Amino acid sequence: MVKPGENLKFICQFIKANPGSRHKEIREALCHARGVDPIRHRGQYTIYFSHLLSGRNYDHLWTNQDGKFFLTSEGEAKAA
Repeated sequence: MVKPGENLKFICQFIKANPGSRHKEIREALCHARGVDPIRHRGQYTIYFSHLLSGRNYDHLWTNQDGKFFLTSEGEAKAA
């Protein structure tokens, strides 16, 4: 189970283990790790991948290349 406040670390660790993952795969893994049904809560945790709408920006941790996510050097450090 992912502890509160550790979502970003979990996402970085997931991308490190699964480079090139799509946001749906990452979000579903986070939902399962937090004990949330990703089907019943379809929008849960999408904020991490929609920074243009939320005003939040996580581009310093990962980058999106054609819908696939890869870690930056800061993301690699956070995954450690």
